[in-house]
This record gives sequence, structure tokens and C-alpha cells, in this order.
Amino acid sequence: MPRATLLEFFDDRIRSDQPFLVYDGGYRAHTWSYDAIRQAAGRFARRLERAGVTPQANVILWGENRAEWVVAFWGCLLARAVAVPIDVRASPDLLARVARIVSARIVVAGRDLPAPVLDGVQRWDLDGLLDREAPLDSEHAEVTLPGGVTGDDLAEIIFTSGATAEPKGVLITHGNVLANIVPVEREILKYVKYGRPCFPLRFLNLLPLSHMFGQAMATFIPPMLEG
Repeated sequence: MPRATLLEFFDDRIRSDQPFLVYDGGYRAHTWSYDAIRQAAGRFARRLERAGVTPQANVILWGENRAEWVVAFWGCLLARAVAVPIDVRASPDLLARVARIVSARIVVAGRDLPAPVLDGVQRWDLDGLLDREAPLDSEHAEVTLPGGVTGDDLAEIIFTSGATAEPKGVLITHGNVLANIVPVEREILKYVKYGRPCFPLRFLNLLPLSHMFGQAMATFIPPMLEG
């Protein structure tokens, strides 16, 4: 299927009342549907826009694997911003260096992470992006995709650790990610009917969302099967 940007994948696949993400914090498991994640991503995109985030501005994401991370990622793309994922195990010093390199104005960080205070950089709480008790709002059920996005636009910047030198960012475009996931999606569609007796499929993702493979196995591959 032709796809020019990741937002077209989002619009096609992240829309269903079926369970999408399950997070077990140790005391209680929480489940969110595709529609809940879609709406939360739309709310986060509007918040970014109200904060003056312009297209191709860089937003740092620093937190553990959880549904709010996925919301922040898609929200950045809906706002035409660039997600800059940082490994949850990274040091505050590395975060500060990356923030300087990408001229970030916003760091979305997990509540318990010691994000440094940086001049001109706001810290937003990752944990507050998804209200677990909020019902779906039919008024905002349809998320409007932004115009003007192309496959050549940056989607995210993935950084090396920078243990012995300045960290270096790899520029990842919408087209780069689609080059990996569209062939997989095309092949899955050929055989999905044979797997229906085993549905719904469940994926246990232990890979960090700050890595491309972790993202693929958490937020790109499961929606192809409504897993």
C-alpha cells in the first residue's frame, strides 16, 4: 500500500476500540485502546502547538517504556515536530549535551528521572500525558493530520551514547522508517487470514522505545495485526 509519511500509517492503523497497549507497573495493569492512544496523541500535539513548537522543532523524549511514551512520539509527529528519544538509562549530563546539540526547548521526561535544569528548556511530565480514567471524547475522536508533511521530513533523531566523544545524532526521515515497515506490512497482509484463529496476538516488548527496533515491535508491527 502506498504510504508517503508515518502519519498515513497512524491514520490507517491507530484507530480501533481494540486493546493496543498494556502496561504493568507491578501493582496494577492498565490497558489502552487504539482510539485512546490516538486521541491522547492529538491532545499532546495541540499542547505542543500552543507552546509554540514549530514544524521540525526538536522535542526530547526521556522515559521508560510505557503508553505515554508512544503518545508523545505520535504527538510530536502530528505537530510536525521531531522526536529525539534518549535512552532511559542515559545520564543527565548526556541529556544536557543532546539538548544543546538539537536546540531543544522541551524535554518530556519520566517523573522520577533527574532531568537537569537547562536554560530556556521546559520540562514536561511524561507520566501526565495519558489520563487513565478519562473516557473517550467523541468530539475529538477524529484527529486531523497536518498538511505539508513529506517523506523527506525528519521524524526523529537517534543519538549514540557519546561515552568518549560528543554524541552524534542519526537523522531519520518518515521515508526511512516507512522503508522498513511498509514491506513488512505488505507481507503480513498476504497471510493475515491464516492467523485469525490465533487472534488477538500479543507482543511482549522488552526493547527500549528509544531504539528503532523497540519502536517497531511496540508501535509499528502490532497495529498491522491489531495486536
